[in-house]
Amino acid sequence: MSGDDLGHVTGRFAGSVSRLAAFAIDSFAIVVLYGVIVGVIAFTVRLVTGYEINTDETANAWWLLGYILWAFLYFWISTAITGRTFGKWLIGTRIVERDGSPLRGRSAFIRVLTLPLSFLIFGLGFVGIVIGEEHRALHDVFAGTVVVYDWGDRPAEMPAPLTRFLNRREALAPDSTSGGSTVAVPEDA
Repeated sequence: MSGDDLGHVTGRFAGSVSRLAAFAIDSFAIVVLYGVIVGVIAFTVRLVTGYEINTDETANAWWLLGYILWAFLYFWISTAITGRTFGKWLIGTRIVERDGSPLRGRSAFIRVLTLPLSFLIFGLGFVGIVIGEEHRALHDVFAGTVVVYDWGDRPAEMPAPLTRFLNRREALAPDSTSGGSTVAVPEDA
C-alpha cells in the first residue's frame, strides 16, 4: 500500500465494539487475577497457620466485598497511571480528558466510581457510546473524559475505501504534529 492508500485513526473516538472488547478482556483479567490472588492467600494461610479459609455464607460476603474492591483498584490504578487498562492497551484505546489532555487521577477516580451507574436501569448509561458523537458513556460524562484510539507513535492505518469514506464525511481532521489525522475536540469543553 502506498501512503495515499492509508488513513490514520489514532486520536479518533473509540467505538462501541472496541470499548466492549476492552471491557470483556478487563473483566476476564479481573476474575483470573482475583482467583490467583485468593488462591495464593489461601495457600499461604494454610501453609503458615494450618487454618483452612472459611467458605460459608458469611465468608462469601467478605469475598464479594474483596472482589469489588479488587475490581475498583484494577480500573482506578491502571487508568490513573497510564490512562488505560490491560484490555484498553490490547485493543489500542486510551482514556483522556475531554480536551484531549492526559487523564488526571481525580478524573480516573470519578470515572471508576461512577462506572456502576452506567449499568443501572438496564445499561442505559452506555447508550451514549452507541449514538453519541463522542461515544461517551454516563461515567465518561461525569468524569469529563473520552476514550480514543491510541497506538502510540505508530499511527493506525485503515484500508483506502474506509479512508475515502471518512474523508468525504470530513471525519478525519489533519494533525499537523504527526502528519496523521485526529478527532477535533469541541472547544467548549
